[in-house]
Amino acid sequence: RMGVAPSQEGVVDLADFRRALAKLSEEQREVLIMVGVSGISYEEAAEICGVAVGTVKSRVNRARNKLAELLGIMDPAEIGPDRNT
Repeated sequence: RMGVAPSQEGVVDLADFRRALAKLSEEQREVLIMVGVSGISYEEAAEICGVAVGTVKSRVNRARNKLAELLGIMDPAEIGPDRNT
């Protein structure tokens, strides 16, 4: 049998993610959304923000690490459905 995760867990996870995202600095949130969600390249994000590419990479890395910390994620294997689903 194939199990399906209850839908309410997804709603709670999304709410947790939104709260954590809101706790990031505006600069980190901006580049994380540009690169991670919109698919903009680091180079394009750097041009839009008026900063060096290395600055964008640093901000994205710090934002990802901070999100993981805020969400209590210690291992990437913890992300997504469990083995039963």
